[in-house]
Parts: sequence; structure tokens; C-alpha cells
Amino acid sequence: QARAEVSGITAADLQYMQQMMDHLNEDDVQADVMGVGAGVGGGFTNTAELHVLNYKQAMESEDREEWKKEVKNEKNRFDTYNALTPVKRNKVPNGTKIMTSTWAMKRKSNGKLRGRLNLRGFEQRDGEHSTSISSPVTNATTVRIALTMLALCPGWIAVIEDVEGAFLQGEFTDGEEIYIEVPQGWEEYYDDDTVLLLNVPIYGTKQGASCFYKKLVKTVKGKMYQRSPADPCLYYRWKEGRLVMMLSWIDDNLIMGYPEDVDQFRKDIEAGFKCKFEGPLKEYVGSKIDMTRRESGTEIKITQPVLVQSLEDEFNLPEGKPPKVPATAGQILITEPGGVNLDKKGTKTYRSGTAKLMYMMQWSRPDIYNAVRGLARHMAMPQERHLKAMQGCMRYVLATRNRGLLIRPEGTWNGREGYKFRIHGRSDSDYAANIQDRRSISGGRTFLNGAPVVFRSATQRFVTLSVTEAETAAGVMVAQDMMYVYRILTSMGLKLNYQCYWKWITKEQLI
Repeated sequence: QARAEVSGITAADLQYMQQMMDHLNEDDVQADVMGVGAGVGGGFTNTAELHVLNYKQAMESEDREEWKKEVKNEKNRFDTYNALTPVKRNKVPNGTKIMTSTWAMKRKSNGKLRGRLNLRGFEQRDGEHSTSISSPVTNATTVRIALTMLALCPGWIAVIEDVEGAFLQGEFTDGEEIYIEVPQGWEEYYDDDTVLLLNVPIYGTKQGASCFYKKLVKTVKGKMYQRSPADPCLYYRWKEGRLVMMLSWIDDNLIMGYPEDVDQFRKDIEAGFKCKFEGPLKEYVGSKIDMTRRESGTEIKITQPVLVQSLEDEFNLPEGKPPKVPATAGQILITEPGGVNLDKKGTKTYRSGTAKLMYMMQWSRPDIYNAVRGLARHMAMPQERHLKAMQGCMRYVLATRNRGLLIRPEGTWNGREGYKFRIHGRSDSDYAANIQDRRSISGGRTFLNGAPVVFRSATQRFVTLSVTEAETAAGVMVAQDMMYVYRILTSMGLKLNYQCYWKWITKEQLI
């Protein structure tokens, strides 16, 4: 922590990074889930076409001539940023480890082919080839808060500014020297006795994301923008009483505010990086985003059509009448003694499918959250019953593929200081739901001006001894979520309408 403070990373950064690690520590989940940049389709027939290929697979495909052009394009990109320096092998210091690289060849959802050269980061020696490797991205709650603010302010616009070849524009910060062998497909450009010294942290390096993030923070702060202490990837500035803000998800920057302020923020980013302007917000973090402004108010709908189609294309789901709900009523998935465990192929299918559903529940389908929570608890050793439950959830999603998260806040805001936002939340619990460990389930939603910005279903981390304790634990979870929304807003100097109260509703009253 002391070292982090010296480098300008705050305690909030450290806490945020740790929370990210807690949520992403599923090393056994081997699935192609990253839908970032794949919110809108149109350039493919079957989502299997979007899977990543290695160099050999690409060169054996029908598109090999196009892939050869893309390999050359990647070489040009590296040359543009002076990413590599050729070095004769006999000039490399003794004892230096010369690493290798690999290609990630992927057809994007718009049909464009993209080849990316990656270092095999697992070959790096900690302390010698990398030190600081942590780098955050904004989280889903902050994105929904920002979209709610966008919907509240009729004068605001939202655009996407993409940093091209982001990692190639990063900078080594600890004096690392990394050498690699000449990559596949680039042999014609170098002699046989040549190796390549990295001048920048290319994709695949352990510190690549961290180096780019540090440069992004330095660039944005240098233009007199502030960074939120609640989310280290939220940047903002007040100018003449108007707020402009930006969220960063690696190299995809979502900027929103009044048009003149957004244009200035873009110019400030472009002063430090070579960027590509993607235009008005239509997709972000693998989600399609549709905004409709009316006199009665604005609504934003978030869907993931490409990810939904992948469930149909890749999982060979059973036919028949689709279920009307994501899980059977009263379904509690447990590891049954004597139950039939899935084989290696079945386990991989289960993990891949559940991971896709987890990504969907977070961004566009809160209605499957509780069902997927139950599925995610059995990643390590799934059984046939769990697979059937996953398939049922997928069939429900396909039957309701046009559904998505709707953000439709109440009221309007002029984008200036003085307005008071409203936060409220609701919680519930299912006491001792799991018959094996007797742990209860917390459920909750948090709203900003009536729009859902947090929704969760979580197995409680401790065993509660009564319904009252379980309900209290769920209430505390929602209160924590409400405090996070509060911190995001107040960190940017925004105000809230403080009217705090608790209202308990018993099952009898609900009935």
C-alpha cells in the first residue's frame, strides 16, 4: 500500500482492485465470454465464427488471404508506435530470457477481421519482467448511474472515444527489458539471427493494462479533470456550472455531458493518444444501448443480442415448449450424494454457458440473476441436474430475447449544480434456503430516481440463526449498495435528497 501511495494510487483504487480480484478469481472458468465490442451483430451467421483462432488455424481457414493482410496490418501498427527494436541475438545480455508470442485472430461481430499479436505473459519472471500489474475498469453500477444521469438530462449527449492500439501507446515504468522471438508471419521482415526488444508493453504482457491505465490517468489529470475517489475509472469536471464526465473500460471511453463539453473532453484525450471516434453511444461493454427521448421522459434499454444468439448457436439446447421462468419454482441446486457428475466435455460446456449467463445477468438480464447465482455455485463439479437447470435458463432467455434492462428515471435534471437526486432500495431474504449448509440468500435492488442501478442475489457469507437475522443481513447488503451510489454522486459534488427511513413488510402484509 505504501508503494501504491507513492505511485499515486489511492486507497480506493486498492480496495476496488481487490474487489475485482475477488469476483474474477474463477481460474477454472475457461470460456470465451468477453462480449466487449460485440453488442451489435450483422457481420456473421453463427456466433461460432466469432471464436478466437491462433495463427495456424487462421492460415488454414478459407479467409487465409485476408488474415495475411491483417498480419501485415498489425506489423504496420507496431511500426507506427515504434513498439519493437531489432537486436542481434549475440548482443542480448547473457542470461536474458527470450520469450515467445502468439496470435489472437478474431472476426468481430461487424464482420471485420482483427489480428492481434500477444506476448505469452506466463513466460515473464515476476520482479524482472513485471512489477505492478493491477489495472481497474469501471464497474457495472457506475455505468448504470451514468446512464441514469444521461436519461435525466435532456441536453446531454453520450459518445464513445476509442484509444487505438491502446497498449502500444502505454509506457514501461520500471525499466523492464523484454526480448521476444520474431513472431509467426513476420519472418520476412527480419534476419534469422534477430530477436526483438519491446519498447512498449504490448498486449499479453502482465503489466500492459497497468501501464496504459497509468498513462490515461496522467493524461486526464494533466488536462485538469478530476478522478472520483469512489471509482478510479470515473473522471469528471465542472465548467461554468456544467458537469462533464467520462468512464473508462480499458481503451473504450464513454464521455457524456453537454455537446461543447464533450467535444472539449475528446480533444483533451486526443492530445495524449491516437484515438478513433466511434460516434454516439450505441454499444458499450458488449451491450447494445438504445436511447429514446420523449417529452414524457427518456428511457434507455440495454440488451445483448449477440450473446443471446450464442446460446442458440453453440449449446445444442433441447427442443420443446420453453419455460416461462428462468428456474423451476423453489429450485435450490445442491451437490447431490450419488448424483452423476458431468464428464470433462460436459463440465466445460457447463462452465462456458454459466459464464455467459453471468455476464448477461450483470448487464442486461436482472431477471435471471437469482437462477444464475445458483448455477455459479457448482462450477467446480457440476452434475447432470445442474446442466439441465442451465439449459432451462438458456431456453427462457431465448424465448424472451427482446427483453433487457430498462432505465427510465423519474424527473429531469439540467446537468448543473443544485439538483437533488433520490436513492432508495428494497431487500428481501430466503432464510436457510440451502438444505446442505443452511445459508440464506439475500436479494436486493437499489434505485436512483426510480431507475434500477444495482440488483443482486447473493448467498450470505455466514449462517443466520433466524428470519430476522437473514432479513437484516439482506437489508445491510442493500444499504451498502445505496452507500456506493451515494459515494459516486457525492464524489462529483452532486447533492442528494436526504430522507432516510426503513419500512418492514412481513409476508402477511405482502399477501
